[in-house]
Amino acid sequence: MNLAIIDAAIAAYRPRLDEADGARLAFFRELWAVQDAVSRESPNASYAAPPDAELRAWSGSGESIFGHVPAFVSADALADAASRLAAVLRERGGFADPVNESLARTRWDRLVAASPLALAGVDPADYVEEFVDLLSDDGMGEAAAHMGGVAVSLALRALLDPAAQAVVEARARACADAPRPVRCPACGAPAALARVGASTMGQGGTKDLWCAQCGCSWPFERVRCARCGTRNQGRLHYFNIEGDEAHRMAVCDECGGYVRTVYQESALAPFSWEVEDVVMARLDLVAYRRAVAGATVAEGASDDGPRG
Repeated sequence: MNLAIIDAAIAAYRPRLDEADGARLAFFRELWAVQDAVSRESPNASYAAPPDAELRAWSGSGESIFGHVPAFVSADALADAASRLAAVLRERGGFADPVNESLARTRWDRLVAASPLALAGVDPADYVEEFVDLLSDDGMGEAAAHMGGVAVSLALRALLDPAAQAVVEARARACADAPRPVRCPACGAPAALARVGASTMGQGGTKDLWCAQCGCSWPFERVRCARCGTRNQGRLHYFNIEGDEAHRMAVCDECGGYVRTVYQESALAPFSWEVEDVVMARLDLVAYRRAVAGATVAEGASDDGPRG
C-alpha cells in the first residue's frame, strides 16, 4: 500500500469521475490512510519468507505460503486496527443508524480474544467469515455483522501487507511462479482484480492478479480463467461499460465466474490496485445484471469476445 501512488491515481481520475464516484474515493482514501498507518506499525515488516526450494515446492503443489509460514497477527494490533477502521466506516460510510450504533458498541478486544486468532495469519478470508459468525452469535444484526467483518478484513489487509510483499519478492527471486495459481499464493484468497499491460508486456502473454485480502500480486496466464483455470478461449469473454475500454469484466462460460480487469495501456497512470478496485466496482453491477438477465450482455455493456 503506497499512499503517494494512491493519491496520484486519484488525482488522475478526478476529472473523469462523477460526484458520486469522487465521494466514494474520498471515503476510501480515509480508510486507506488508517490502513497505511497500521501497516507501518505491523510486525510483519520483519516477516521472513521461506527458502527458495520450499517456495517452489509449495507453489508447485498449490499450497499457500502463509499456510506453512504464517504471518503474525496479535490480538491487540487487530483489535486496535479494527476499531480505528470501524470508526471511519461509522462516521463516513453513510450506513443506517442501527449499523452504526452496533459498530460503536462493539468491544473489538473482547471479540478478537474470543476468535480463532491463529487462523488470521494463515487464512485471513476464512478468519473473517468466522469473525462475522462470532458477531452474529454475539447478537449483532446481519447488516452490522457484515460491516464488522469489513472492518476486520480491512484491518487484516493492513497488518498482512508487509508479509505479502515479502512473499511477492521472494517468489520472484526464487522463480516460484509455476504453475501459476488461481488463488493467492500468499494467503489462498481468490483474486479480486486482474491487470493487463505495462508490467506484463513481454512476459509470454501474462497478466497480473491481485489479492485484496493481503495485497499480494502474482503473474497469471493472460488467456485463462482466474476462477476455474480453464484455457478454453471459446468459453472466455470480456465485457465493458460503453465508452470505457480500460475496465473490463473477464467472464468464463465454463464456471460462470468473472474477474474485473484493467487494461493499463488504456487506463490512467500511475497505477494503484486499491484505486482500481473502487473505480471498477460498477462492473459488479454489470455482472449482477447479466446474471439476472440469464447471462446475456447487460444494457450499456459491450461484448469484446475472447480477447486476451
